[in-house]
Amino acid sequence: MGALTYLFLILIWAGPLIAVQWLIGADILLKRWKVLIPGIFVPTIYLTVIDSFPLHFSTWTINPTQSLNLFIPLLHVPVEEFVFFLATNTLIVQGLISLWMPEMRQRIRNLIRLLIRLARRGPAAIEPGSGD
Repeated sequence: MGALTYLFLILIWAGPLIAVQWLIGADILLKRWKVLIPGIFVPTIYLTVIDSFPLHFSTWTINPTQSLNLFIPLLHVPVEEFVFFLATNTLIVQGLISLWMPEMRQRIRNLIRLLIRLARRGPAAIEPGSGD
């Protein structure tokens, strides 16, 4: 994969989970945007700044052959590091909002019940009138 390897691995790891969070509760997440936005971006910026120190002193490195070699200005942190922190914080903050909101917990319970029915009975389990 070359230069896209690091970015691809981040997106393939976090992307599907972030998408599921939005599919289940976009309306709830959008209502909580005043918590969501700073809850994601404040720690992302902090972690990116802090990450610049061990990268600068070669405590750890990013393989340049597996990175885009695009850097955050002034910090000299690879863009993929910012994306990693952004994805991680997005998963955490959206997950916490989801767990705190009773309507989201109910949606998740309903989804789990549906998945269990599907696993037991196959596609007929989701047809109208197939409830227990």
